[in-house]
Amino acid sequence: MDKERYIVAVGAVCTDEYYTADEWPVEGNKSLVKSVDEKVGGMIPNAACVFAGYGVKTYYYDVINHSLKSQKLMEDLQSYGLDTSPVVYDPTLPDTKCIIVLTPGDRTILVVDAQKPVLELTGDRLKLFRNASYIYTTVYEMKHFKNPVALIKDLKAHGAQIVFDVEVSNCNEDDLELFKCADVLFFNEYSLERFRGSLDEETYVQKLFDSGVKIITVTLGEKGSVTYTPTDRNRTKAVCFDVVDPTGAGDTFNSSFVRCLLEGMDIHSAARFANMAASYSITKPGPKGGVNSVKNVETLIKKYAEVLN
Repeated sequence: MDKERYIVAVGAVCTDEYYTADEWPVEGNKSLVKSVDEKVGGMIPNAACVFAGYGVKTYYYDVINHSLKSQKLMEDLQSYGLDTSPVVYDPTLPDTKCIIVLTPGDRTILVVDAQKPVLELTGDRLKLFRNASYIYTTVYEMKHFKNPVALIKDLKAHGAQIVFDVEVSNCNEDDLELFKCADVLFFNEYSLERFRGSLDEETYVQKLFDSGVKIITVTLGEKGSVTYTPTDRNRTKAVCFDVVDPTGAGDTFNSSFVRCLLEGMDIHSAARFANMAASYSITKPGPKGGVNSVKNVETLIKKYAEVLN
């Protein structure tokens, strides 16, 4: 009997507090902001909801408190089809939130530290992680686990593949050992520049492949993406739509790409699908603007085929 295919998404859900400002202030200066909205967000939950929108069985894992606000966060994720049964509850933790400041043409995200304790997987939760097709998370989230490198090696030994969304704000050069454990790495152009240092892109990518990484993708915003494997390279353009809200576009790209890998697609097809999904996501307000159906994304791909190829 075939093994059940599913994804475990690991990372903080939070309340996204939206503000607008005419410009982002220079350090040390003031800037007037206006409160405009609150939405349920978080990088990993956003991506997890996109997975679920495509019909992928997706489990969500995190540790949160028991507050009324946290209950509403869980109810929101469940409404998108996520299985939140692995969630751990710790009443000592504060509520989680991100502060998102929208300025003309861009946005800045301030992530409030969730102050999580050291985590340890045992029993059914450990079994769930071991049997997953992919574990989708960040280096920052993985570092909350006891002996994270040993844990990743255990999960990989049981067949789970590790996917990291690499953000400048959630990891540093000291985390290279965790990078080496990944199967798939997603950088944006800023995080890649930070971590490659004085190395050129091709040399840095090869260094990661030499350590065992299988796929590396660099998202370039409205310019599309470039994806590497040890034997292949793909450059795909994005479609330019009018921007309503770019929040969550990177999460949409990553989860869309992994969904394609789960379906056995090559990196060229995966990048085309992911770029289309991410491009369209910015036309919708809120961090979950990328939640869509496979059919709708495939229809958009046909419509804009000349741009994506």
